[in-house]
Amino acid sequence: MTYARAVASSLFDWDTTTGFLPVDYTAPVLADADPSGEETPGLLIDVATYLPTLEQWLDLGAMEVAQSLAIDEASIPASWAVADEQARGQLRPGTTAVTINGTRRRSGTWDGTAAETSSPVSFTVFVACAPSFDRCHVLRLSELDNPLR
Repeated sequence: MTYARAVASSLFDWDTTTGFLPVDYTAPVLADADPSGEETPGLLIDVATYLPTLEQWLDLGAMEVAQSLAIDEASIPASWAVADEQARGQLRPGTTAVTINGTRRRSGTWDGTAAETSSPVSFTVFVACAPSFDRCHVLRLSELDNPLR
């Protein structure tokens, strides 16, 4: 669960005023992708949907937007046991799903006035850990707000 929480924070905790770009926030997640490379193409697509595009980032930067995620719950979804069973041994040992439920908070300026928003978010992080690997690696992410339950 700790690993999935760290992946979530890497994707959701960012600040457009630091000089970093979206790729700087996705780099740690992608650097820790499936060492076999099997899931990496899909993870690249998944990660791209979690952060603003470069054009959006620049627009948000003009408004000095920062975002954070307050994680309320990280748990193995009830449906994971069924999914694992249906995979009939096709998943690496140590592969699991962790569904994250939390609140995304954004702050910045709008027309010169401080502004804040918050909204619930949920998603699932698919990870592979021991015994397949010495440590955990991220495999895939569910569609945002469409997690396993």
